[in-house]
Amino acid sequence: MAIVGNTLVIVAFRRERRLRRRTNYYIVSLAIADLLVGLLGIPCALLASVGLPTKLYPCLFTLSLLIVLCTISIFSLVAVSVDRYWAILYPMGYSRNVRTKTAICKLYTF
Repeated sequence: MAIVGNTLVIVAFRRERRLRRRTNYYIVSLAIADLLVGLLGIPCALLASVGLPTKLYPCLFTLSLLIVLCTISIFSLVAVSVDRYWAILYPMGYSRNVRTKTAICKLYTF
């Protein structure tokens, strides 16, 4: 479900030009992070719970990948929350101070 839902969000963003707004770049960043968690993180978590990577380095790699992907997803969620907080608390200053380039940079540095 995580893979299908987040893929649909990304496809809708790519197809509809009207969706390319400042806030939606953060939403797409979160969708990409969650898609990676669904594609890579959950299988790594399942492998780690079974104890499948028995050697040290593959085990460290799977656990590190899981931690990094979950942290990226959490930071993307924080970015969405902060963006919405600023937009609600300071509606006039938000449109002047927050630029679309900031959101795009956030999306592509991921």
